[in-house]
Amino acid sequence: MNLQKTLLTAFVILQIALTTSLTWAQERIDNLTYARTAIKVPEGCLTKSEYQISDCNGFSAQWLYLNEEMVKQGVNEQIFLQFEQQITYETKKTIKFTSQNHKLKGSKYLLANGTTRIIGFGRVNGIPLILNLGFEKNPKNNNELTEFEKNFINL
Repeated sequence: MNLQKTLLTAFVILQIALTTSLTWAQERIDNLTYARTAIKVPEGCLTKSEYQISDCNGFSAQWLYLNEEMVKQGVNEQIFLQFEQQITYETKKTIKFTSQNHKLKGSKYLLANGTTRIIGFGRVNGIPLILNLGFEKNPKNNNELTEFEKNFINL
């Protein structure tokens, strides 16, 4: 149970960090590691670590790996509920999408500030994870996604 609380707290802290404007310089990270896949970071994009990009032309991404015990205990569902309590959204829609050719289920939130968040859960390359994506504009289809964004999501 303490592990769940710790993970929920960590996820909320990461979420707050993502939604806050970054004004300080960061060390350049050239590649992200996403579910055993190396993804080149485009020039001019800000990263927090190999596991989180905080600003890439209005796009952000972070992911949280879960172990099997956490999945059995429903930690992913608890994190989704915690996330919803932390944001102000105008609409919520249940969606299915793919990430690295693997199916994920989640929700798309149109936030009060005009941005969009997509939160999904699934297995990517066999790894259970929660994917948290932020968009300055609401992507309605794959044509509205950049090639970099398509590393994380296909609608």
